[in-house]
Amino acid sequence: MDKEEKIDWHWFLNIPISYIGQKKLLEYYGNPKKVKEAPLEEIMQIIGKIQVGIEYLKTSKNTDWKKAYQKLEEEGIQLTMKGEERYPSQLLPLYDAPYGLYHIGELPKKEICVSVVGARNCSRYGNEVAAAIGRALAEAGVSVVSGMARGIDSAGQWAALEKGGKSYAVLGSGVDVCYPEENRKLYQRLKKEGTLISEFPPGSLPLAWHFPVRNRIISGLSQVLVVVEAREKSGSLITADLALEQGKDIYAVPGRMTDSLSKGCNELIKNGAGILLSPRMLLEELGIFGRKQEKNSKKSSIRLAEKENLLYSGLDLTPKATEAICSETGLALAEIAEILLSLQLKGLAVEVGTGYYARTGKGEDCHR
Repeated sequence: MDKEEKIDWHWFLNIPISYIGQKKLLEYYGNPKKVKEAPLEEIMQIIGKIQVGIEYLKTSKNTDWKKAYQKLEEEGIQLTMKGEERYPSQLLPLYDAPYGLYHIGELPKKEICVSVVGARNCSRYGNEVAAAIGRALAEAGVSVVSGMARGIDSAGQWAALEKGGKSYAVLGSGVDVCYPEENRKLYQRLKKEGTLISEFPPGSLPLAWHFPVRNRIISGLSQVLVVVEAREKSGSLITADLALEQGKDIYAVPGRMTDSLSKGCNELIKNGAGILLSPRMLLEELGIFGRKQEKNSKKSSIRLAEKENLLYSGLDLTPKATEAICSETGLALAEIAEILLSLQLKGLAVEVGTGYYARTGKGEDCHR
């Protein structure tokens, strides 16, 4: 596709209408250039009298679209159209595959991708589980796909990047818009070491309806979807429904029946999703647990002394009181305090609240 065609597509993708509206126009006119040349009244008969769309069509002719496209290139933003070689083949089977993708960084190729999604207001346990999954996938050479949302999404993506893995973030805004703002550091990291992807043109705000729409791309790019924590009605379950429609494998991390953040996952399991009990289990299900993981684990193994191992084995991702640790291990409180400090320095334990400790989910890195 030559540059002139890309410029026309850039204009077309900026029309503030839905995918259905885009499809109607392309089915009638054939290509963006003919849409651009068509009378406004005729276009309105096809897509309806959508006020924002009408205003755009009236004023967009005054824009220098060649210059606008050049600005994209200067900012490192690429536009890849369906039909081009680098367009992700994973999305082609979708009946509503985006006509174009804006991206900073390279798009996924024929590689194994896993989506890790879940609650924005996740628990510390959920955060650690998502991070453990992200690390394991990165070490196995599997790419992590998510939406860069706060909580589970960002935990999995951060962990993957920290391990030197690939991560793709599908945004509900333009690729030049960071949302949420609190994830600015992750956004910048993905911009340099991963990939930011959106079907929405640069400058697009994170409107509420954008997020359920973009979820089909998150699931579409991946062979497997993992839901770590989710409430009964959440965007993660929308993504799971889309993954199911797309014929993807779905795994959910089970939780306690009294936890509201576990209700969505437990419901998924009830309805047939796979139960995910550990990162290693996920790698085994993918058929890729083996030499590479063993090699990496040897490089990053953390050796524990006998008493450290005893105490660490008694910790869980759920916080535990010092008194309970003392009772279970038979160690003195003073000795426990010293060992806990050692485990914290090694990044294997964390003090969640005064007198409450939990493991960090890095148990795969321990050599016992």
